[in-house]
Amino acid sequence: MEIQVKGYAKINLTFDITGKRADGYHEVKTVMQTVSLCDTVTLCTNDSGKVTVSCEHPDVPCDESNIAVKCALLFFEKTGCDNRGLHIDIQKRIPTQAGLAGGSADGAAVLKGLNEMYDMPLSDDDMYVLGGKIGADVPFCIMGGTALGEGTGTILTRLKPVPHMYFVLVKPPFGVSTKEAFEAVDSAEPRGYCATDRMLECLDNVRLIGKNLRNDFEETLHNEPLLELKSKLLECDGSLGAVMTGSGSTVYAVFEDKRKAEACRDFFKTKYRDVFLAENL
Repeated sequence: MEIQVKGYAKINLTFDITGKRADGYHEVKTVMQTVSLCDTVTLCTNDSGKVTVSCEHPDVPCDESNIAVKCALLFFEKTGCDNRGLHIDIQKRIPTQAGLAGGSADGAAVLKGLNEMYDMPLSDDDMYVLGGKIGADVPFCIMGGTALGEGTGTILTRLKPVPHMYFVLVKPPFGVSTKEAFEAVDSAEPRGYCATDRMLECLDNVRLIGKNLRNDFEETLHNEPLLELKSKLLECDGSLGAVMTGSGSTVYAVFEDKRKAEACRDFFKTKYRDVFLAENL
């Protein structure tokens, strides 16, 4: 049996770090949004008795450290479904180490695909719990749409869909260390307000969404190349706002007008390899 599933990227419209727990994990509050940029994950059963994975992208591990493999193994363990053998092939479009939850998107696609292949043994809530054991972004990638994330990001509240808009996503040729990003936030002075609370009040208005984009990581890292990239995105005709997503290093701008978004994308494609035009799902 073979099935193909899309694994969609996510962006953070806001990202507030509200505290640090005794176990070392951080409490966050974030508005997350699924976008149309996606990987294609193909699941194919076989008689190998193993879960294997293939991907042509050089930065994607093709062993049990891959989130997709971890999700598949956990699915079989928790459901008791007979794993006679499974191969996972990932066609990668979402950049790695980009703050776009590419690995989590692939893991979510595996859980959803296996659940369909094996006649839905898991409810959505079951899949959220399983996904959360693998990575903080996996539950949202299963849910999709627009959602409020709290706790470590795995406590989700589905929100009313936002109006249609376009995103120009630019991934520069370097990553950001998540560890260093959290350390920068920990050493910074508290900002004194929660950007997510403000965003929740204006999700029905694209222009206000653009105006209220915020990310604690961006504001504490003071990464000059990223700040310069953001500044250039803000200068594009029709750009309503720009911000880094997750712990980076992708920066995106919001547009209402598709033609202006396309012009922005085309401009940045002359300067960067990983540039994408996406829309909200």
